[in-house]
Parts: sequence; structure tokens; C-alpha cells
Amino acid sequence: MVGRHAAGLAARGHDVTVILPESFGGVVGRARNLAVKLWDRRQHVPNVPLAIEGVTVREPSILDRHDLDNFDSVIATGHQTVKPVSHASSKRRFYFVQGDERELASGVEDTWGLPLTRVTVSCWLADLIESHGHPVQGVVPNGIDPSMWALDRAIERRRNRVIALYHRHPVKGPKTLITALKELRRLRPTVRADVFAARTPRHTFPSWVRVRVRPGPDMLRKMYNRAAVCLHTSRVEGWGMVPMEAAACGCAVVATASRGPQEYLTPGVSMTEVSVGDALGLAREAARLLRDPAARVAQARAGVQAVAQFRWDDSTGALERILLGQ
Repeated sequence: MVGRHAAGLAARGHDVTVILPESFGGVVGRARNLAVKLWDRRQHVPNVPLAIEGVTVREPSILDRHDLDNFDSVIATGHQTVKPVSHASSKRRFYFVQGDERELASGVEDTWGLPLTRVTVSCWLADLIESHGHPVQGVVPNGIDPSMWALDRAIERRRNRVIALYHRHPVKGPKTLITALKELRRLRPTVRADVFAARTPRHTFPSWVRVRVRPGPDMLRKMYNRAAVCLHTSRVEGWGMVPMEAAACGCAVVATASRGPQEYLTPGVSMTEVSVGDALGLAREAARLLRDPAARVAQARAGVQAVAQFRWDDSTGALERILLGQ
């Protein structure tokens, strides 16, 4: 999201810098960052520097308030960066809220009240923050890139394969995912599953599940286009890009009620929704769609049409107007 908006603003003639601190929180943060690097090296996870066309990228070891000097506008995109941004010398300081991070850290609600202009990625997040007494300037939804995520294989031709994202953090529902896959296999003994992840899973998957670590965009597009159903297991999502990408590629989305996907998909029309944590419900609904091609195809087609309404250029334009006070 940050890269997309940064590139879009640069293309509109703005001088854009993205700052990616290696760690936060002093000694503890540096130790955590070192542990992650060592784990990634052990698991052969590539460390590829971020490059964004037309954008300056800085990666300081620790974020310092002086890193934020001499900018017309400064934008925080996570709870870790909000306090430094609130002390920046820039007259225009923003908090672009991407999710409900209260399950990730303590004191997140306090960051909503800092003296920044608040923007959110979704309507439900705007409602949440305003319910705590903090006005939100605007909602800037994520977009979909049709050149990257699109139909390559007819929806009707897909059979008996599901796809899902794995992340070890409990908010992403890793145990829910594994239980759902096992139950789905019981209901559909010939089902196949592709799971992708940013890092080697800490949980154990059944042997029949194929796990890929950091597949490139081309490979992920192929995986989406092979799948008939996408399982989404998060407890809460600010937006949720995976269901959006999967829908653009023709998957029927079966998701927990994690709020984010409802910003672009409609339960009962372009997605199937179950309660948060309902692994058996996810499996039953996925099995139902796999047994009923007509229902699956109708839902998947509705999903393709729904997400096609969201374009990055429109979203960056909305963000630009907020940044300029228009």
C-alpha cells in the first residue's frame, strides 16, 4: 500500500521519500530485529531492498525525529511511527490508519488521539476511531492492479483446489486455517490446497498441503488462477488484500467476519462469510462451493466485478487531495 501510493504521488509530480526503520523500541527493538534477520537467513528468506520508481527510500537503523525534518507533509502508517510523526516539524502531519492494531500492541487507542490528521483505509476503521471521539478526515481505500491480478483461467474450469495465506500471528488465524483445511479434507478427500507465507510456518501443515514461502507475483497469480476457493481466516483486518487479489483472479472467497473484506465484497453475493474463528464453518462453506459449481461460479463472477471498482489511481488521487487540504 505504501509503495503504491508513494509511486502514485511521485508520478503526480511530488517529491516522495519512504522511511523504513529497521527497528523500534531501543535495545529491545534492535534485538528483535536481529533475531528476525537471523531466522530469515536460516530459512533462506531473501532480504531484498525496497525499490519504488521515482521515490527515495531510506532505511535508518532506528527512526529519529530528525529523519522527518524538511518535509511539507509527514505520514505515519503504523502505531510504531505515530509518536515520532506527531513531533515532526512539518505543519502537515497525518496518521493513515491501516488496521485495528490493538491486538498487536498496548496503547494503540492513545495514538488515535495524537495531534495528527487522521485518515483510514476503510469505513469501518473510520467509524471505530470516531466512536472514540477522534474525527477522521477521510477514507482512502486500497486498489487493485488489473495488470497484476486478473483472470487467466476460466472460473468454470477450476476444480477442487483452495488457496490461503498463512501468518503465524494469532490475529491472522493460523490455527483456524489448519483446522479448516483438515476438516475440508475430511469433507472432500480429493481436495488440494496451496498456502503461501512470508516466512517458513511455525505451525505444522498436513502433508497434502503445498506451502510456498514468498512466491513472486507471477507465481502467486498462477496460484490464484488455479484455485476455486480462497480461505481467509483473520480475526480482524483493516482491509485485507489477499481476498481482494484472489477475487480479482476468479476465486470464490470464503472468509471470517474480519471486517476488512466487507469494504469491497458483499456477504451472500460476492463472498461467503462465517464467524471469526469458525474453522468448521469455513470448511463446510468451501466444501459446499466445491460441490456446487454454479453457486461458486456466480459468487466468483460477482467478486471479479466488485473489486474491479477499486483502482489505485483513484485512491492516490483521494489521498493527494487530503494531503493538500482540498
